[in-house]
Amino acid sequence: MRRKVFIPLVMAMLCLLTACGSKEKEGQDQKASLTIWGDADNQAVLEPAFTKINEKFSEENPDIKINYQYSGSLDSINVALQSDSLPDLFWVQGNKSTKMAEMAKNGYLLPIEDQNYDRFTDEALEYGTVDGKIYCSLPSFISFVTFYYNKDIFDEAGVKVPTTWEEFVKVSETLKEKNVTPIALGGNGDFDRYWYIQATAASLSTNDIESIMENGAQGDWEELADVFDNFQKFSEDGMFGKDFISTDGNGAKLQFTNGQAAMTVDGTWNSKSYFESGMNIGTFNLPGKDGKKYAQSGPNNMNTYAISKKTKHPQAAMKYIEFLNSKEAQQIIADETGEVPMYKDIEIQDEKVKMLGDFDEVGSNIYNKFSQIATETSKPQDLLLTSILPDLMQNKIDSKQAVDLLKEELEK
Repeated sequence: MRRKVFIPLVMAMLCLLTACGSKEKEGQDQKASLTIWGDADNQAVLEPAFTKINEKFSEENPDIKINYQYSGSLDSINVALQSDSLPDLFWVQGNKSTKMAEMAKNGYLLPIEDQNYDRFTDEALEYGTVDGKIYCSLPSFISFVTFYYNKDIFDEAGVKVPTTWEEFVKVSETLKEKNVTPIALGGNGDFDRYWYIQATAASLSTNDIESIMENGAQGDWEELADVFDNFQKFSEDGMFGKDFISTDGNGAKLQFTNGQAAMTVDGTWNSKSYFESGMNIGTFNLPGKDGKKYAQSGPNNMNTYAISKKTKHPQAAMKYIEFLNSKEAQQIIADETGEVPMYKDIEIQDEKVKMLGDFDEVGSNIYNKFSQIATETSKPQDLLLTSILPDLMQNKIDSKQAVDLLKEELEK
């Protein structure tokens, strides 16, 4: 009798043990799994950094599984919105466009809460904020236009890197007198000709640009008039080359890299191609009349990600955002990409990147600022690019008329 009782008891115990083991195994396998869409268009630049970021995050958070895909593009995100199939996290452009704000206001995004933002600037916080709430990890790197110069041509002409605005003008004039094209610039393209204005406007007219943001069409805008006047004078005097009006951006870059111009103005995002050209190239950020060297406001979106409101793992997603906001993750990006950090606690290893980061102030980005105050009836940023600048360089209008046209646009 005891034997008959014992067998069922053993079998019951085995069943209980097996069940417990199954539950334990099931719990171990049920990690929070996050699908993340990275920036598809910039995979080649970002992949080394995000491979290390995701490895480090997984080491520190073994209970979270990362499924990182370079599937994020403006088109794929739009399709996901229409089909209600957003991934857990995906890259966004913050306030550089209206897209993130639209998604937040329509209930597609989860607000980012309980994060420490002591390291971040007001500009970075503004980048990620919609209606008083933050909806993405914050930018940590800045993209702007800078001046690349041929050190050999500078030495031959006996000129040095300018430290004041007056010196910049004098260097350009001296190069022209020695039959050297001072600045290679593409006049046959909206943004190609604009880059010079982005640099000069930040260095010379940040006060006016900020006044426009606050007061609209009110004010004299004498600083901005000086920017337009310089652009027109340099165009007329051949500072950008004899045929620059018919030259596009690629042609201007080729002119510079072929040694036919002493300087060119281009984005930090293209610095690698210049540094690896084999030429003796240096960089400088344009000084203003106050003697300070200026970059322009332009947080980039390489580490700015939002969370879908429908994620099944909000706490895990918040941890990923927190890691992207950390100095540790940002140092990985700096080491792997050579981008210019917005913060002094991120170390720059590359001497050439240190040159790019050698600025005293971050001036206003005129195109971005104008875009922020645009309406359905008033688009000052488009007027600037497609009408004012080409008319200035062809002497169809003067600097005062350019200012008046902008004021008329803002008053619409």
